[in-house]
Amino acid sequence: MAPLLWRLLPLLLLAATVGALWSVPTVPAAEVRYLRIAVGPTSTPGFQAATSLAGLMSRPPGLPACPPDRPCGVPGLIALAQSLPLRDDIIAAVASGAVETGLVPAGAALAARCQSRRSGADIAVVGGVYQEALHVLVRPGLDLAGPAALKGRRVAMGEPGSEERRLAERVLDAYGLRRTDVRTVPLGGAEALAALREGRVDALFRLAVWPDAAVADLAAAGQGVLLPVTGEGARRLLDLYPFSGAGTLPAGSYGAAMPIETVMQPVVWIARADADPALVRNLAAALAQPANRDRLAAEQSDLSLAEALLPRLALPLHAGAAAAYGQDAAVMPCPAPHAS
Repeated sequence: MAPLLWRLLPLLLLAATVGALWSVPTVPAAEVRYLRIAVGPTSTPGFQAATSLAGLMSRPPGLPACPPDRPCGVPGLIALAQSLPLRDDIIAAVASGAVETGLVPAGAALAARCQSRRSGADIAVVGGVYQEALHVLVRPGLDLAGPAALKGRRVAMGEPGSEERRLAERVLDAYGLRRTDVRTVPLGGAEALAALREGRVDALFRLAVWPDAAVADLAAAGQGVLLPVTGEGARRLLDLYPFSGAGTLPAGSYGAAMPIETVMQPVVWIARADADPALVRNLAAALAQPANRDRLAAEQSDLSLAEALLPRLALPLHAGAAAAYGQDAAVMPCPAPHAS
């Protein structure tokens, strides 16, 4: 064989292979549907939950029928988790149609619906996914029995208009305290944690999956103690903020010898209110399927799963989801404006 032909042979074989693959019948594009699940940064537990959820929902064309007792996604669907920097970005992206669905805390969803400048009217709930716990963290040595004892204390309340500020105001309301009853410090997030560590504030409120690494670090260093959220104040709090109900952090959480009673906030899966009802019905049905929930619990063993159909929602339940669950859910009223 001539030297030139030898040099061309690999290229000829590659061309022949590509031509053969090109000629193989493919699944029509109309049978494949892509769905994004917007969620926070990749470093967060929420992103890992969204990744598992996307895997459960996905069932590309060509796979055999799925037995009812096995984990199974939505036929023809390929779902992907997509990271966005901020929770408000997720709500705005879903409302505008930039992404199809997203995972957001119920408190953020309630704020979106109840504040006219936000996009809450355009979104609805597919179902609950996992839960966050309310952490009421105080400086050691204060000997406080619960949130009602924060009167006169320096409390990190979050920036005005922030989700943290709304949460802090509702906690104070629930325990019979006005904003003027505490010494308000407008810090939130990492800044509030640093202020507690340095003794510049006496208390902060934090919603997070547990064990929360930031809280664990403070507790291990002897710089933070968790208060229980119980009694009549906890019951009132359920009416003021979209918590799903009471919960318990197990003994040993953050070094505590006894279980810590608190309340839980669901993280909900949202879609546009006008999203395809058939698709949302299939998503909700897959979310509620026992085999899928068992697999999600196994893959995300550090998370506490929420019920797919929550008893009370921050947003209306999507019509497709209501069809899948066979019932609707009550929508909590918008809280009254906070009085100082």
